[in-house]
Amino acid sequence: MAPQLHAADTAADDHTRAQNAERTAREHLQPAHADLDAGQLETAEQQARAQAAVLTALIPEEDTVRQLTADLKRTDAERQAFADQQRTAQDWLEEEPTRRRTLEARRETARKAEEEGRRHQAALDILKVRLEAAKRRDAHLAKITQAEQHLADAQAATGQAGQAYLTIRRRRTEGMAAELAANLTDGTPCPVCGSCTHPAPAAPQDGQPTRQDEQDAEALHEQAKATQDAAAAALHKLREQAATATGEAGDTPLADLQTQHKTLTAELTDALARAADQGTVQEELLALDSEHTAMTQQHSTATAGLSARNASYDTLTQQLTELTAKLAAARGTHPTVAAHADELTRTADRLKEAAEASHHLTTATQTLTHRTTQATHAAKDQGFDTLALAQQALLSDEELHTIEEEITQWREARAAHTTVLENPALQHAAAQPPADLDAATAARAAADDQHAEAAAAASAAHTRNQALTALAAELETAIQRLKPLEQAHSTARHLAELVTGNSTSARVRMQLEAYVLAARLEEVVTAANTRLHIMSEGRYTLSHSDHQAARGARSGLGLQITDSWTGRPRKTDTLSGGESFFASLSLALGLADVVTHEAGGNPLDTLFIDEGFGTLDEDTLHKVLDVLDSLRAHDRTVGVISHIPELRRRITHRLHVRKDPTGSTLAHLTEAAE
Repeated sequence: MAPQLHAADTAADDHTRAQNAERTAREHLQPAHADLDAGQLETAEQQARAQAAVLTALIPEEDTVRQLTADLKRTDAERQAFADQQRTAQDWLEEEPTRRRTLEARRETARKAEEEGRRHQAALDILKVRLEAAKRRDAHLAKITQAEQHLADAQAATGQAGQAYLTIRRRRTEGMAAELAANLTDGTPCPVCGSCTHPAPAAPQDGQPTRQDEQDAEALHEQAKATQDAAAAALHKLREQAATATGEAGDTPLADLQTQHKTLTAELTDALARAADQGTVQEELLALDSEHTAMTQQHSTATAGLSARNASYDTLTQQLTELTAKLAAARGTHPTVAAHADELTRTADRLKEAAEASHHLTTATQTLTHRTTQATHAAKDQGFDTLALAQQALLSDEELHTIEEEITQWREARAAHTTVLENPALQHAAAQPPADLDAATAARAAADDQHAEAAAAASAAHTRNQALTALAAELETAIQRLKPLEQAHSTARHLAELVTGNSTSARVRMQLEAYVLAARLEEVVTAANTRLHIMSEGRYTLSHSDHQAARGARSGLGLQITDSWTGRPRKTDTLSGGESFFASLSLALGLADVVTHEAGGNPLDTLFIDEGFGTLDEDTLHKVLDVLDSLRAHDRTVGVISHIPELRRRITHRLHVRKDPTGSTLAHLTEAAE
């Protein structure tokens, strides 16, 4: 009976401890779990551990959220930077037409001022000539007045000298008889009558002029007349000079011409000052073109970058929103998913502890009831009315403790042996023949090795599974990040292929630059055909060709020539040397015409052609020279460098280079000179 009583006491102690343990365990449970039984507690534990496992798998997503947040912040900063660049470029491009119009207006103003300056300069040169002529005119007119007075004085002096000469001559004539009588001598014949006797010779009067007096008067008269003729000639010369100067200067007074000269000089100075802005404006226009190219490139780059960043930003935002919502639901009221998982793990541990305590309490209650019943029956069988009376008859604690320890040891040993003996495998083995210990030992060792290998493989597989899971998440993130970049790259590559002429969708391999130049080439060909038609007598016509080039070569800038004699186009390399020459000359002249007609183009007033005429037959040579003559007729100077003798007949003004050991000399030859 003592073991049963002891067992009842032990069961009572175990039951008390189990109750205390269950009460303590349930105190740590949540209010929703406080009234659950053991099975429900186990179910709640499993649910909590499952939720904790799910949350544990989500813990790396919090790092993903932080990475997405950083990427989103970086992408937003890049997007803002591209937006600023795009806005800056757009603002500049919107303002650029106004600036360009202003600069072009300034250039036009400067150009007009330059033309005005040239007109003023030409007018000023003419006015200078007139001014100098006016000065000469006024000087000559002043001298004419003096010369007229001098002529009048000379005429008066000549009249007086002539009158004096006539008077002396008349008086001498009248007194000629006395003069002759003075020379008469007796016996000498008279020069008048021939008589040798002179009975009554005339007597001279007082103051009778002599021959010398007449000659002196005549000399004075001739001298006065010469002075008069000289004065008249001088006056005539001055009048001619005055007339010439008047023809150059006009009748405008010198003061008015000087005023006009001063006004024109001021206007020329003002025009030159305004025209000086042309160089500055041209430099600013060139700088504006360079800046336009840079801003256009910046705008294109910023637009593409902004589009890519917007797409990436939207993708990252969507991913972050979805993942944030998912993690927010997973966190609940906890700061992190890991904290929530830890809380669920602790809750599961408490539920497990409470379930185990509940199981222990149930077992302890059953054991207490069973052992109490057994002890009560045993006490009655031994003559004790109550269990308490039987317990009073028990041995001392030391004795009981010693006995209980011994019993416990034997019970445990018996239970262990019983458990071993009741093992079906051992029972089955016992029924088998005796085992081979060495083979069993070897099999055990092999099994241990296989177990170790399997455990290592399982551990490695678990590690790899975790690594692959993380890599798969990173790969998915990278794929999502690369999708907009691939789209942007595909668009940029397609545009680049179109620009370079390498796109498979393009009909011909034509670069964008060639496409733009092709339109200009068509204008050049149109202008060239005007002269080619004359040179070839209407036989040849150039045309632009953008047909596919052979062997994958670039297309778009091809030329072909149509022969009206055959009516079919052919390649330009089939032309003869002379035909190639005037075709090239036509293209050069056509290009000059197209360039000249462009905005800001300057006319080419001088054209030099070096050789090529030796490949032309006589008729073609004449046609080419006719075309060049037509250029010269439009105020152009055409220079031909050649040794063809036929050109000497058509070109009258030539520069001939003569070479000798001491050096080369240049001679200007004309047809008249030859």
